[in-house]
Amino acid sequence: MSSKTFLAIDMGAGTLRAAEFEPTADGGVRLVRFGVKPLGLEGSSERSRPKALEKAASELFEEVGFGSKTGVVAAPGFQVLSKPVRIPKVDNTKVAQLIKFEAQQNIPFPLEEAAWDHYTMGVAKSGEIEVLLSALKSEAANGIIEVAKARGVNIEMIDTAQAAIVNAFRYNYSDLGGCSMVLDIGAKTTHVLFFEGEKFFFRTINIGANSITQEFATETKMRFSQAEEIKLQKGLVGLGGAYAEPDDPHEAALSKIARQVMTRLHVQVNQTIQFWQKQQGGSAPERLFLHGGASIMSYLPEFFKEKLQVQIEYFNPFLGMEIDQENVDVAALEQVGHTFGQLTGLAVRMVANCPLEMNLMPGSARTQQELQRKKPYFYAAAACFVAAIWAGVYFNSAVHQAQEAEVEELAQLSPKYERPARDLKKTISEVDEKIKEADQFNKWISDRFLWAEVLKSIRVSMIKTENSMKAQYGKQVGVWVAAFNKSDADEEDVEGGMGMGMGMGGMYPMGMNPMMMGMYGMGGMGGMGGMGGMQQGGAPPPAGGGEPGNPMGMGGMYGGMGGMNPMMMGGMYGMGGMGMQQGGGKNQNVVGSPKRPLRVVCKAIDLQTINPTANITLKTKLVANIKNSGLFDYNETKWGPVTEDENVLLEDVKADKSEENKARLKTLIFGLDIVLKEPIELK
Repeated sequence: MSSKTFLAIDMGAGTLRAAEFEPTADGGVRLVRFGVKPLGLEGSSERSRPKALEKAASELFEEVGFGSKTGVVAAPGFQVLSKPVRIPKVDNTKVAQLIKFEAQQNIPFPLEEAAWDHYTMGVAKSGEIEVLLSALKSEAANGIIEVAKARGVNIEMIDTAQAAIVNAFRYNYSDLGGCSMVLDIGAKTTHVLFFEGEKFFFRTINIGANSITQEFATETKMRFSQAEEIKLQKGLVGLGGAYAEPDDPHEAALSKIARQVMTRLHVQVNQTIQFWQKQQGGSAPERLFLHGGASIMSYLPEFFKEKLQVQIEYFNPFLGMEIDQENVDVAALEQVGHTFGQLTGLAVRMVANCPLEMNLMPGSARTQQELQRKKPYFYAAAACFVAAIWAGVYFNSAVHQAQEAEVEELAQLSPKYERPARDLKKTISEVDEKIKEADQFNKWISDRFLWAEVLKSIRVSMIKTENSMKAQYGKQVGVWVAAFNKSDADEEDVEGGMGMGMGMGGMYPMGMNPMMMGMYGMGGMGGMGGMGGMQQGGAPPPAGGGEPGNPMGMGGMYGGMGGMNPMMMGGMYGMGGMGMQQGGGKNQNVVGSPKRPLRVVCKAIDLQTINPTANITLKTKLVANIKNSGLFDYNETKWGPVTEDENVLLEDVKADKSEENKARLKTLIFGLDIVLKEPIELK
């Protein structure tokens, strides 16, 4: 076995793949051997995944006989968080500091618990620097390293699945003109990638082939493994229309389920195409390359050709690579080659400079690597140290006398430095207190991401309610937010203590036409700068305003004084003022708890003229949609009448007898008490 060979390992959600490569004389790379081992449903579960990986790796290495002692790994897409951000164009000495700040705001777990890296993509038209952040929990990264270490393989780099596909495509299809799109359909996630000239963009969608298997298993009451086997044998995407339904009941059921799942995927893909064109300045895709385990399902190419109206072909990851014909079973490789894009991308990283280079090795592992590289120098230093000890024997007496003299001198100096030492200790204690305060402040900032999700869920619930009511009564229905604040927020909570108000006043003007909701934002983040929510892969928002990765319009990556993103003045949402007061208050303010729920005052079109019970139906449906969104406590979230203070919101329009305000008064107002599944403690 050549000492130059290395392993590329793809630890996907549903399958473990490994391939051994060697560099060629002309600077290329050659495939020497490969192996594939399924992980099943256990590979997608955080709890069962470690054991499943260990078992599959042990079996795979024994079957294939890999001999390389070094390797690179692609972490699965569902464990990696990637997000593009923008930072102001500043002096080069400050870029690293700004990137770290953005990482702290956008990675939803502490940086000390993360293995993360960034890639500078270029300069946007606005002059801002575009940066791609990628992060993996250190626990997951260390688990990857340990699985390989148990097989005698030293991992030199952890790449992302998305970056590996980018590098593989550039390596194999560098001469393509126009815009190309790659659709990598994995077990749990799907990666959508765009390539045009030197520019590229990707997004990860949380829809994969396991969705088909799981829905089929549920419908037929089979085990997941049994359903997966039938899917691999008989799975196809139903084309509908004039196409006849299969006679086999399993095939028929699978075809319908597969079409439903692929239709949901197509909706997300279509939104991503629109974002690529509008926000990234890309062109419409001219061709689509299919990749991943689910890509060979029967009639899948026909499905996407019908939906997207583009040329369809399969991504060939070995187009620009050599294959060892003596050791590699080419026929077997043809059966799985459509899933090897990550492996070939990893191989390219080992022999050439690549367009996108990430390394999610945790800090402890990188330190260990540095120690290994420096080990020869340590041995030399140790030898010199031993020699010095032997030489020192001859001078032991003189050294001892010198030490005694030094101790006596230090004893004389000790009183001189006692007071400065006490002052330093006091200063250190004060600094520690400031650090604790800063840590609490950072926690508050991280909790702000939840507000974006809360607002998004409320908005989506309102849209669902409007649509269902319109379908039921055949009339245009509108429901919107009049006010939003923390319920029961008495002055004691913040007067003498440390608290945080999430007031969202002036969300929409009273009496406003609900069709004009998207024209209004809320106030900026007072004094702190807006911070966007985290969303993988720069995903575009659902229908409505907002930028990708920041669907609620909270200022996102731009920060700025007051937190208002100047590009988002017409966005769907901006957040109200976020204030802080410090002191030693007696109460702890728990936001979103049963005792202190989030209070939302809603307005809606009065439907009593249509049906006497329509208003009750609307409120009931709205609450049901909110409860089912996943963020809120099902039993505690409820609607009720507004308070006297809240009803004051209508007084101004009641006093105005104009025809315009008469129309505005044809509304109802009601309150919502919303309880979070995980209330936020602000203390």
